[in-house]
Amino acid sequence: MVAGWEVSMEESMKGMVPKMAKSIAGKKLPPVPSLRPDKKGKPLTSIMLFYQYVEPAWTPKQHRRALTFVHELGKKHGVTGRGRCSTEGLNCTLTGTAEGVRAFAQGLRDWDSLFDETDFKITDGLEHHKKFKSLTIQKKEELVAYGLPVKAAPSLKDNETKHVEADDYHKMMAEPNTVIIDVRNRYETEIGHFQPPTGGAEFIDPKVRNSHELPKWLGMPETQEKLKGKKVMMYCTGGIRCERFSALMTQLKTENPDFQTEGEFMLRGGIERYVRTFPEGGFWKGKNFLFDKRQEQVPENKPLEETEKEVESKCCVCKRLWGLYRGQFKCSQEDCQVPVIVCPDCRAELETSPKPIQCPLCEEGFKLRDLQAPTLHTGKRKADAPEANAPRSKKRALPIKPPSQRLFVGNLPLVIDSSTVRNALGSGVRYIHWIPDRTTGLWYGSAFVQTSSLKEAERIVKEAAAKSFKIGKRKLRINFAPVAENEEWPPSSKELERPTVPVKPANCE
Repeated sequence: MVAGWEVSMEESMKGMVPKMAKSIAGKKLPPVPSLRPDKKGKPLTSIMLFYQYVEPAWTPKQHRRALTFVHELGKKHGVTGRGRCSTEGLNCTLTGTAEGVRAFAQGLRDWDSLFDETDFKITDGLEHHKKFKSLTIQKKEELVAYGLPVKAAPSLKDNETKHVEADDYHKMMAEPNTVIIDVRNRYETEIGHFQPPTGGAEFIDPKVRNSHELPKWLGMPETQEKLKGKKVMMYCTGGIRCERFSALMTQLKTENPDFQTEGEFMLRGGIERYVRTFPEGGFWKGKNFLFDKRQEQVPENKPLEETEKEVESKCCVCKRLWGLYRGQFKCSQEDCQVPVIVCPDCRAELETSPKPIQCPLCEEGFKLRDLQAPTLHTGKRKADAPEANAPRSKKRALPIKPPSQRLFVGNLPLVIDSSTVRNALGSGVRYIHWIPDRTTGLWYGSAFVQTSSLKEAERIVKEAAAKSFKIGKRKLRINFAPVAENEEWPPSSKELERPTVPVKPANCE
């Protein structure tokens, strides 16, 4: 078969493996296969991808326990790999023996019945060198970096999106009045994506550099207009990015009566399961970008030369068609730095004579990073409740505000200068305005800080929540400070090195 989208539906489903389309959530784990060691006598490797959201979110104490348990379970069964553990749940890509990864999955199920509903995606028989060397589980605020902390993230329990198995998802791509959204980063889409058949779903690439930009893209009026009244399909590598994206869609639809669709549908198990279900390719075009040592996934029974013909991506230097990310080259733009494709000839040249290189989006001048994310009207979530018997904070938590390049920084020392603030927050600070009291004119430790980009502002707020910025013994209070309508910002006055101390405070006798 040349390309699934060029043939009939019946022909495109030839070679399909129906059992691969089914999730193992709520079912027994697949049996351990009989695998012989490789030529060097080393055991073959199995890889397991999975995620599990928790709602309501774990308390800080439960989060710490989960992190400890996962580390100990991995060591017990000789499992290696990478993962993110947040109060939202767990997201991992792990390697080990066929027995080891299954024992790890069963250990999670025995520990918490929530993991009975986890879709563990296991691939056996990989070469030994594709195994991760160690186990690294990072403590994170989010499972996927959407810039939506637990307090602001839309509820997954209210999500109206339907999970569709790979075989049914394949058929749905042929339906009219349908769109299919690639909920991945653009550099992943470049080497491979779904190509629905003629007359079927319209493929949409949001052209995002990272997941932070997806809420901004979805909040754009032109995006909502394009999706309105359509069946909205979505997909990602394993499914986790679609979970949060689709929940965001549900909430935006609730808050905007004019933004309604004919339903949302996500691919259960993601591309990873689809490609195994359709080993001859189906409606998949090119390669599936992976974040493990396999690096990419291709349809197993499709001739490699056919897959290579489908490649649309190019070397970012010489512009020849090329579909491999090798050498860890990145876009030279400071606020981008996504992976870029470099062919072997140009790679050798860059290694001897380095020079700036740009990704296709930067060359095009396309960017979403400076747009505002949609403001979500979230009520009090159970996850926000303090732990039982936990001491209450003396300071009131700052309210959640939409991201902006201007930040509010409070609890500064009363003796301070702009250089100290810059040293504390980093090189992204462009302007500092000391905020005087409106009544007295005195300064009490607050300032507005303008950052060089929205990405820098998000970095500072995120780091403030994770590790807290301090100047001396004071822990700074930092939050976004969107500029109000008709407000002059930044002020026309020159930045002052230190807060003004009035000789005679205003409105004081």
